[in-house]
Amino acid sequence: MKIELKPLNTSDFSIVVEWVNQHDQDFLMQWAGPTYQFPLTVEQMEEHYSKGINSLESDVYLYMIKDLTNNEPIGSFQIGRFNMINKEAIIGRFLMKDEGYRGQGIGRRALYQLIQMGFEIFQLNRIKLNVYDINKRAIKCYESVGFRKGKITENVHRSLKNEEWNNIEMVLNKESWMNYREGINFL
Repeated sequence: MKIELKPLNTSDFSIVVEWVNQHDQDFLMQWAGPTYQFPLTVEQMEEHYSKGINSLESDVYLYMIKDLTNNEPIGSFQIGRFNMINKEAIIGRFLMKDEGYRGQGIGRRALYQLIQMGFEIFQLNRIKLNVYDINKRAIKCYESVGFRKGKITENVHRSLKNEEWNNIEMVLNKESWMNYREGINFL
C-alpha cells in the first residue's frame, strides 16, 4: 500500500474522534496522555488546538495518513512543541484507523516520512516522543526507524486493569538518523 501524509484540517477532527472512541479510556490515555476526557469530542480537540494548527505560531502540525489507492484516511499524528533554539520537536498522537492497518509497516513508513520532514523541512536536530512501556508494538515501530529509549518516568498512570504504566521518552538525533536511514529498506 502506498501512503502519503496530508495536513489534517479541523474538519477532520470528527474522523479522529470516531477512531479514538472505538476504544476505551486507557487507549485515549495512550494516545494523548491526560489531555482529554473519555469519550473524546470534537469540542475537546477544538479547545485543545484553540491557537490553530499547521503553523509555527500554533506550535503544532497535524497530519493525516492517506492510502493513495483510494485516498482514504487511515491514520494521523502530529509534530509540535517546537523548540527552535535547540532545534527539536515532539511527535505525538500517533493513531491508526483500526487494527487492520497495524502490523503491515504502514505506521513505520508514515513515521519515516514525518521524521524526514522534521529534519529536512523544519531543520530540526532532534525529535522526541513519549510512549508508555506497555505499548510494545509502538516501541518496536519507533526503534525500527532509529529512535532510542531515554528517560523513563515510573508509575505515571494506573490503567483500568490496575496496571502501572511507565513513560519512556524516546529520542532520535539528526546525525544518528542520517547514518541510520541508509540501512532502512522498507520504503
